[in-house]
Amino acid sequence: MNKTAKVILIIILVLALIVIVAGIVLVVTKGGSTKNLFGTSTTVDKYYIVYVQTGAGSASYYGQIVKQTEDYLVLKDPGYINVQPGQNEGDQPQVNFALMKDEFFKPVSEMTILKNNIVFIQQLADDSPIVSFYKNQAGK
Repeated sequence: MNKTAKVILIIILVLALIVIVAGIVLVVTKGGSTKNLFGTSTTVDKYYIVYVQTGAGSASYYGQIVKQTEDYLVLKDPGYINVQPGQNEGDQPQVNFALMKDEFFKPVSEMTILKNNIVFIQQLADDSPIVSFYKNQAGK
């Protein structure tokens, strides 16, 4: 291999490396939705409320969307708000947040939800008490 061919090869390799590193930096710093190798969408470091129609009623689940296809989405560490009425008349209701994985039947920490049952999905603000709960749980 002559000297000119070696220089051209090195330049091509350096440019390819720069493009790969720039792509990785862009994906890591941008966060939000990305496509994995299988073409399914995932959401990184964002928390959502997923409002689901359950047939006889409805339910709201909170968590991170870790996988999404045409037919369903997967919610990581799904949680819900539990409201208990006050014990005496005039008492404020007791509101707390609970994770599904802490229920007595010990479900796994991912919930698959059919998209046909979803009424809406909304991202939670960074200062949401639900997001604070999740971030505090990560430290434990």
